[in-house]
Amino acid sequence: MASVTVSTTLYRDHHASVGQLVDRIESQLAAPSVASDPASLIATVRELFGIFAVHLSLEDSALYPRLLAHRDTRLRSTAARFQAEMGDLRGRFDLYRTRWPGPVAVAKDPAAFVRETRDVVAALKHRIGREDRELYDLIDRAGLASVA
Repeated sequence: MASVTVSTTLYRDHHASVGQLVDRIESQLAAPSVASDPASLIATVRELFGIFAVHLSLEDSALYPRLLAHRDTRLRSTAARFQAEMGDLRGRFDLYRTRWPGPVAVAKDPAAFVRETRDVVAALKHRIGREDRELYDLIDRAGLASVA
């Protein structure tokens, strides 16, 4: 197994950006304008998914391959578990985006949109929290970060 260097800084920064967007979405979900004018909320949700898509791409192409090739068994198994779990979350996001492509779809059932958006956002927050605490902290404790 190869020895690899991994810095969690970029990934944690992405998580912070996602967290800021999630906060904006949650505040917009509480506003009465969701039913009458969902365009702003839809734009924020699209921004969130754009950033998250980049984040997932970086994890899939750079982070997870390095972790799965690492000599530390615990790190490899934790990375494999997180990668497998992400497939389920990604499918859920894709289904959500298909169901709510824009303001017209939201206007047909704003209550369902709000409920499903809260569910998706909660799942994302849970995932990010776990990744920060379990995977990224494990990487940091293992001393895998290169000296910048």
